[in-house]
Amino acid sequence: MPVAVPVRSHTSRLLAVFAACGLTLLSLPVAHAQDPVSAEIEPQPSGAVSLDSRTLGFGEAVPFRGNHDEVTITVPVPQGLTPTSLDGVVDLPGNVGRAWIDVESAGRSLGRVDLPGAPAQSAPVSIPLAGAELTDQAVAVTLRTTLVPLDGVCPQDWTGRSLTFRDVRAAYSGTPANPTVVADFLPPVLQQLHLYVPGDPSSAESAAAVDLGAAVVAYYGAQPVRVDVRRLPDGQLTPTAADSPFERSVVIRESGTAGTELIPAPTGPPALRLTGDERTLLNQSRLITSQVASIAVEARATAGSMDNPPILAPTSTTLRGLGQTNLSSTAHGRVDVALGLDQTRLGRASDTVRVNLQGTYTPLPSNQNGLISVSAGDRQVASWAAEPSGAIDRWIDVPNDALRRVTTLTVALQTTGATNQCGLEQPVTLSIDPDSEVTSEPSGTPHPGGFESLPQSLLPSVDVAGTVGGFDDTARAVAVVTGLQSLTTVELDPHWVSIDEAVGSESPAILIAADGNLPDGVPLPLSSTEDSTFELTDPGTDGSTTVTFGAPIDFASLQTAFDGTRQVVVAGSTGVPGELDRTLEWLRATPDRWASLNGDILFTAANRDPVELSIPDTAGSAGSSGVSTTVGWVLGIAGILLLVGIVIAAAVVMRHRRTRPLPR
Repeated sequence: MPVAVPVRSHTSRLLAVFAACGLTLLSLPVAHAQDPVSAEIEPQPSGAVSLDSRTLGFGEAVPFRGNHDEVTITVPVPQGLTPTSLDGVVDLPGNVGRAWIDVESAGRSLGRVDLPGAPAQSAPVSIPLAGAELTDQAVAVTLRTTLVPLDGVCPQDWTGRSLTFRDVRAAYSGTPANPTVVADFLPPVLQQLHLYVPGDPSSAESAAAVDLGAAVVAYYGAQPVRVDVRRLPDGQLTPTAADSPFERSVVIRESGTAGTELIPAPTGPPALRLTGDERTLLNQSRLITSQVASIAVEARATAGSMDNPPILAPTSTTLRGLGQTNLSSTAHGRVDVALGLDQTRLGRASDTVRVNLQGTYTPLPSNQNGLISVSAGDRQVASWAAEPSGAIDRWIDVPNDALRRVTTLTVALQTTGATNQCGLEQPVTLSIDPDSEVTSEPSGTPHPGGFESLPQSLLPSVDVAGTVGGFDDTARAVAVVTGLQSLTTVELDPHWVSIDEAVGSESPAILIAADGNLPDGVPLPLSSTEDSTFELTDPGTDGSTTVTFGAPIDFASLQTAFDGTRQVVVAGSTGVPGELDRTLEWLRATPDRWASLNGDILFTAANRDPVELSIPDTAGSAGSSGVSTTVGWVLGIAGILLLVGIVIAAAVVMRHRRTRPLPR
């Protein structure tokens, strides 16, 4: 069974021993346990509800730029509630004499909020929402900030360190309404989805659970919806626990009658029961997140064919097609606009990405010069002198080795030369046309590799299978699929198949092997055999190296590899399924953990937090040190094994000392 090799200790003493042996430890960011981010409803006075910004889907903080800026925030509004305010705290830069926020909705002023003068940290602020226009169960409010410097003070440009509105919570009045028709089953804000399946689910029930979990996470986008799978007792057709107003339960049962039906609960919102045979059950699971759901205005409905349309991956799209629309910024001295090139929205792992950058900027006066630069992440890829026309029309090539899952392309205009008296200098506006063309080609090898190649290298569809199947493997598959789905708003298309089908297929695959019985033919970065030999294999080549260690150790791991044809993700263990479950729960406990993975292996030893290991790109040539990536790989794994050996040796010595008779 392929298994990740552990790092048993990270103390400075062990690392010093490790360095003294001349070994190279490859990028090993340590993942520390954290308490789950609370998404619960805060206790409020009767008739009041408060939800934090993370739950609502707009992050931990709302940043503003420069002296003047505006940001539009969309606040979901559950049925039965009325939004009253956005409450939080603000941080202001120094040298601010006066500051305020103007609040608008649909062109109508909702009020002005005066802010304290600087320095101000964690100053409480309440943004009024009363009177905001409600559209599609949400209100959109525009916040316009104005910062005025102290008299006689000319602050430097505040861009990048201006006002920050954080610890935001939306306050509502009223009581959340329970759905009465299928169309209203999913609320605008969802914290948890419980999927109930039988203790021994059929293939159709497992397929529906995996598909529905992915669809709901994609449906809610930036909202961190937690999905879990619960066991439905034999013969029971209703959930075993009541839900809160922002939780929903779905019962999935295979039967001869296809249907989607609300079923009442003793307290809280009703649950949804999906029924159907192997052919029709999947259609019912796809109904509630589809566009057709809005016409299901009864407590029961039956969905016909709901096959997911294939994801088209055109070679040409636009920034708008990649979800980039608000591409304008105004500032003094330096102004920049960030563009997100999302490979998942391109529909596949891509390379040869080019952008026909089109836009405008404020023409500079004769006593000033300017430089326009374009950077992919931290790497500058193009630059040229600002021109009197104030127009941009250039093709920008994004190097393959600069690509990420989402590559941030930053266009910046830096002005130089004479400046006017403080307060009289003309601000500069830079705007990029959202209809700028973006071209790409399908990648023979994902850029980048490892976890950052996910989920784009699993598109357009991915096989999902478990070595055992049943309830536990279904729950693990849902955990992996929904975790990967949280990385993109492009809906994954998982297909539940047998393990033999998944291994023998040429399609991308997610494999669950908690029992340690992964079939042969699945190449992974690290694997072990029964005689404690760890095999190092480059999945893209035929080469391998082995390192033998003296004692077998059980571990769980999450690994991913590209074998030259397809991407494979394996959640497995050496027969310790509990450690794999702990690993998946650790990933799910904090919403950003899936997004922060950038290595190739996440492995977990007993009583240890999961640790991430990055394997170098074996497609590259020898590094600057003259050591090939294969040799570097061997040295890195040897170093890991050395650390394990030191820990075991220390334990043996300590045990020996305890048991040695005392001298007389």
